[in-house]
Amino acid sequence: MASSGVSLEDPLQIGPKMDLPKEVANEFSNISKPEEDIQIATSSDMNLDGIFEDNWFIATDKRILVFSGNHSKIPKLTHEVPISEVEEVRLKNYIGNGVLEVKTANKAMEILRFSRTALHKNSISELPKAIDRLREKNGQLVEKRSDSGFGHKDAHRCEKCGGIIPFWTDTCPNCLEKGALLGRLFTYLKPHWYIALISFILSLSTTGLNLIPNYIGKYLMDMVFVPVSNTDDPRRFVLLNIFVSALIGAHLISTGLGTARNYMMSWLGNKVILDLRTSAYEYLQRLSLSFYDKKETGRLMSRITYDTGNLQNFIVNGIQDFVMNILTLLGMCLILFLTSWRLAALTLLPLPILAFSSYIFGKKMHMIYHKVWRRMASISAILADTIPGVRVVKTFVAENREIDKFNKVNQDYFNSNMNAAKLSTIYFPIMGFVTFAGGIIIRWFGGHDVITGDMTVGELTMFMGYMWQFYAPVEGLTRLNHMLQMAASAAERVFEILDAQPEIEDKKDAKEIPIIEGNIKFDNVVFSYDGEKNALDGISFEAKAGEMIGLSGPSGAGKTTLINLIGRFYEANEGNITIDGYDIRDVKVKSLRDQISIVLQDPFLFHGSIAENISYGKPSASMAEIIASAKTANAHEFIMGFPDGYDTMIGERGVGLSGGEKQRISIARAILINPRILILDEATSSVDTETESLIQSAVDRLIEGRTTFAIAHRLSTLKKADKLLILEKGKIAEMGSHNELLENNGLYRRLVDMQSELSKVVAV
Repeated sequence: MASSGVSLEDPLQIGPKMDLPKEVANEFSNISKPEEDIQIATSSDMNLDGIFEDNWFIATDKRILVFSGNHSKIPKLTHEVPISEVEEVRLKNYIGNGVLEVKTANKAMEILRFSRTALHKNSISELPKAIDRLREKNGQLVEKRSDSGFGHKDAHRCEKCGGIIPFWTDTCPNCLEKGALLGRLFTYLKPHWYIALISFILSLSTTGLNLIPNYIGKYLMDMVFVPVSNTDDPRRFVLLNIFVSALIGAHLISTGLGTARNYMMSWLGNKVILDLRTSAYEYLQRLSLSFYDKKETGRLMSRITYDTGNLQNFIVNGIQDFVMNILTLLGMCLILFLTSWRLAALTLLPLPILAFSSYIFGKKMHMIYHKVWRRMASISAILADTIPGVRVVKTFVAENREIDKFNKVNQDYFNSNMNAAKLSTIYFPIMGFVTFAGGIIIRWFGGHDVITGDMTVGELTMFMGYMWQFYAPVEGLTRLNHMLQMAASAAERVFEILDAQPEIEDKKDAKEIPIIEGNIKFDNVVFSYDGEKNALDGISFEAKAGEMIGLSGPSGAGKTTLINLIGRFYEANEGNITIDGYDIRDVKVKSLRDQISIVLQDPFLFHGSIAENISYGKPSASMAEIIASAKTANAHEFIMGFPDGYDTMIGERGVGLSGGEKQRISIARAILINPRILILDEATSSVDTETESLIQSAVDRLIEGRTTFAIAHRLSTLKKADKLLILEKGKIAEMGSHNELLENNGLYRRLVDMQSELSKVVAV
């Protein structure tokens, strides 16, 4: 092996050593050897079972150590590998998470699992190179790495912090500024600025009216209640009536304006979230399939529903409370300092403690709520998996296992919420004591001034009233910080969707492809899903207009990948794909896909009527067109067998229909748009022989004049194909007609013979 040529003078530090939790650091000290120093330290957010739990990776110049979660007082050492025994280190990419694998002479072991968030946030992607440096320091020869080892050669680094920027976005997750996120959220307020302005004016007016009662109370005390002489003075009764009427009027006007402001803010918050939720969903529809390959359905659902709900709460309540609290504080400060600057300064004395405590509390709550969200997203992910797959769960009698899995994640969610509750339980009583201490200070110094005659009883009463009214907004601002952290976390996740870059986009100069004939050419096409293993490797062939191309080969050979590239659901890494001479990367995606129909192996039907499902690709289709398509697909007869015919409602994912019925409706849906290119992905794999015959006769009528690609493991269905492509390990192993390939005695002949033998066994 060639040396990597990396300097060993400064081993890569991942995560400051002092950031280790005290329990982990103590446990390491207990098992460390003399003169053994930590060279690498970082954390992961998952255990090897895929459950969210903090785990810690430590490497010294002699060995690698992994400790289990720090929830217990004594973290458990789960893995220990001497550096001298390590032969290879690599990161393995799974959907939604990855693992760090260490290979020795005897075995390969997965020692650390992590989410994609931890991968980039904690620089786990740099671990292979860092460990290679330690191996070199031990005298080993290490092969040079071309990338981070996670299969994303197009990943780039942030110029500010040097961290890896995820390949699906141009935004560095380490450098996301919460203020910028919320500022971006406020841009959705711009179209409704006049509502926000009116609400602000109403807030200003309401704040002023809310300050009046305590100010009136000062004169009510000094001019009406306190004087004991001239008890029959009619002026006192007149003033009493005036002041009480003013209090009633201020309350009524404040209530009316506050009600109007609350309604307007509620409308504004709901409208902003309507726009944001719609934008996020629209953007989800525009993103490429590769984005969905890496995201769990439940987590995406959580972002569109749960996270946008948090943002709505922030806009409706958080912003409103913030404006009211700030205006209230400013108004009270002005009144208090004009009355007695010395006593006002004493009133502000606890503020530094409140501000500092709020800052510390906010940072800790932000970390806790990230964990709360992750666990909530895990719950959504489990529900999204098990509810649609309930038949599989019941088939394998896995109810208890799924319940245990859900209970474990739900318990983690409970524990995370309780951590937040514990912090709040400690924080808010402390803040309550601080405000109580402020009240004691005001009573003592203010009472002293009343006794000496430097202050009236009415002024002290006003100070006391404003003091309690003063600390309430301050405490409200500390609670707002809590809401602000939640909103920032939610905005970060929602905007991650909006910042994701679709891999398949129209070029600026993309052209509308005209009605095509269907001549398709693959020229040395290479494609990989993960950047490591090629799903297609140097594919070249040509299909003439109107030909039927059969695709076959072992599972995982690249058949489905090939047809996905024709529809440009993924972009080829190398080579060219042309249709009628047009490079498909140079034409508008919609104009291309409008002329392609695909019948999937597992037909997907939406909740709705049969007619709506058939016309999904052409909503404007007339009933006559829908019926004609159904007849061509040999579906009309069974549809009319239902009491409601074409108005029959289909359950979610086609519940209520047989596999063959769902497949024929799917074929009718493809036929309706009159495609120039037809793709059949195992269209007859899930049907019986009689239904297969019906579908096959429909296909025979359909393929006339169209270029057709048919994937089939039942090789008998490919006999009529003009050309067969037999794929193996991403390459074309054989190409030719059915008879030609039989004569070759190659892979196709072996597959045919195997199916013949299996047929004999089944017949017996």
